[in-house]
Amino acid sequence: MRDLLASLCDWHRRGIPFGLATVVSSTAGLPAPGDLMAVDPAGEVRGGIPAGCVESAVLDAAAEVLRTGRPRLARYAVGADGPWPSRPGCDGTLSVLVRRVAPGDAAGRVLCALAGGGPVAVATVTGGPAPFAAQLVIRPDRLDGTLGDPVLDHWAGEAGEAADLFGAGGTVLLRRAGRPPVRVLLQVVPAAPGMLLVGGTAVAAALSRIGVDLGYRVTVCDPRPAFVSAGRFPYAHEVHRAWPHRWLPTVPVDTSTVLCLLGHDPRHELALLRAALDTPAGYIGVLGSRAAHAARVERLRGEGVPEAQLNRLAAPAGLDLNGRTPAEIALAIAAELVAVRRGGSGRPLAGLTGPIRRTGLPGPPRRAAGRR
Repeated sequence: MRDLLASLCDWHRRGIPFGLATVVSSTAGLPAPGDLMAVDPAGEVRGGIPAGCVESAVLDAAAEVLRTGRPRLARYAVGADGPWPSRPGCDGTLSVLVRRVAPGDAAGRVLCALAGGGPVAVATVTGGPAPFAAQLVIRPDRLDGTLGDPVLDHWAGEAGEAADLFGAGGTVLLRRAGRPPVRVLLQVVPAAPGMLLVGGTAVAAALSRIGVDLGYRVTVCDPRPAFVSAGRFPYAHEVHRAWPHRWLPTVPVDTSTVLCLLGHDPRHELALLRAALDTPAGYIGVLGSRAAHAARVERLRGEGVPEAQLNRLAAPAGLDLNGRTPAEIALAIAAELVAVRRGGSGRPLAGLTGPIRRTGLPGPPRRAAGRR
């Protein structure tokens, strides 16, 4: 999502107008509040609404609003109650806010705020007695813009704080009590969590690209000059040449940080593992065979490291995809990260029942039982 927001911010900064569609609410399967799709005057589309049955209609609405400049809330009835067919389990209604983002206007600046490093939230009026599509940018230390009423601004700001949304991220539709009520879409982008990749390996190179796509701020560390060139890690935000066990204690780490130990240097491996376990990182993944990890654990146990600490190590890192290539191993690790961040089981969807996408805001990464 952050990459999409950045690309829309780029359009805005280059003076390109575009029509923007934002899902406000959905009872029709996969589309979720906050999903975005945009189209420019040349017909280039960025983003998408994951509802194939109505996506073309939403695109047409965005193109129309780009021409007219008149924002509106479009509703699409999917299935038996509407003109768009559905698959089983996808019946329902999709509400989409469609508006024009013109060069220099506030909506473009709001997109750029969402695309930044965060944390930031944006409240948008979608209905009720308040200026339609008015927006308020909510930061931890200030409010920018207005929903048209200082009392409403204060309420929206308090709603974000009360839900602790800055720590989790997500999108919710708020409804202020009153007759008639004011409806506000609250989109929250927390600060990008850190992904620390130790070891400038081919797996790290593949995982750095996936990590950026997943919204992490990726940092790579390796002491070998040939393995930490900028050309080897074009997607990483930072690349450091340093001894990892000395570098890691100098890096800010919190419970949202994921730490992947991808190199195998026996001279410093135990020191690095001790340094990793001294951090509050929410996920510590370690590559290597089961036998190699058992030997590591035994040595750490002999040095007095508590079992509770040793149990924080996800090793071998990743879900069981039977991956062989660096890209496949990186995908297995990324899949585990998504599963533990979102509370997924890591099992095939075909063997499960219930909704595909469960509601609720994500929490920090935590160790899962899954393996590559």
